[in-house]
Amino acid sequence: MWGYKLALYLAATMVRWVGGAGTMSEAVQDLGALRALREVGRRGSIAAAATVLGVSQQALSARMRTLERTMNVPLLVRSPGGSHLTEQGRLIVGWAEDVLDAADRLEAGLRSIGSGVLHRLAIAASQTVAEHLVPHWLVELRGIEQASAEQAPEFTPTVVELTVANSTRVIELVRDVNVRLGFIETPHLPGDLVTARLRDDEMLVVTAPGHQWARRRQPLSLAEIAATPMVMREAGSGTRVTLTDHLAAQHPPLSARIAMELGTSAAVRSAIAEGVGPGVLSRLAVRDDLVLGRLVAIEVAGPPLIRQLTAVWRPDLDPLPPEAARLLAVAKGIALARE
Repeated sequence: MWGYKLALYLAATMVRWVGGAGTMSEAVQDLGALRALREVGRRGSIAAAATVLGVSQQALSARMRTLERTMNVPLLVRSPGGSHLTEQGRLIVGWAEDVLDAADRLEAGLRSIGSGVLHRLAIAASQTVAEHLVPHWLVELRGIEQASAEQAPEFTPTVVELTVANSTRVIELVRDVNVRLGFIETPHLPGDLVTARLRDDEMLVVTAPGHQWARRRQPLSLAEIAATPMVMREAGSGTRVTLTDHLAAQHPPLSARIAMELGTSAAVRSAIAEGVGPGVLSRLAVRDDLVLGRLVAIEVAGPPLIRQLTAVWRPDLDPLPPEAARLLAVAKGIALARE
């Protein structure tokens, strides 16, 4: 029933957007406003988002109201305790992720052309790694390279071009030499590629605060998880493969049921928070939602559900070029330091 209502809502929304095509195009082109909306959703308040973005609370509030008027969609629920995304706002932020990632890649490419940078490194990463780990790696890499440039003025820093995809697609991009280095989260490691372990990643069963599991006093069994329709990522996602493999390894084997299948972690989190059903996501992906109370982690009987995060590259490109080797060293060092 929820999926039917969602389909009706999306259909009605698309009709409104097509009817006002010029206005909607203007809203989609305002990437700064979309980034600001995403930040408000992450921080849970306009004031906190304004601090991060370096603007005044009044200016950011006005920009959000302008975006709502332009889209003709309520994006935020405002209260004395803060502001959080509406159902429509969560959907729009989920859809905007790919647009914002593409814009970031374009800007990085333009900067590299303008500065005459020669060292370019194309990488691909699965969503959890791309969203929650790669930014830290790039900051660390920039610091290392800036120190090298101070000692050797002729040193040229690296411009990293990131493609975000699920683990299956990342492996394909590495095999086809579209990228030099890939980062995946699937337990199915490719035998034809060189692999390097980065760190373990804990997976959590999460629900909306109003879900019946949120009131449980006893740990949840794997059989109960298998019997309950879950919000899941698409086929090929490391998050989905980790859960389905873990259930299939039980005695007798268990299989997951699907309440809804979505293409991004942001969309999965939003659907879970709206009560579509529980789901399994990386602790990295849900830590902000847990702190803000939008999601609840459910204790599961047995050992923690752990998956391995892995770097992959083609054996004929081994050893890696210096810029790729530097990034891999950073990824290994930060990952191991945080375990």
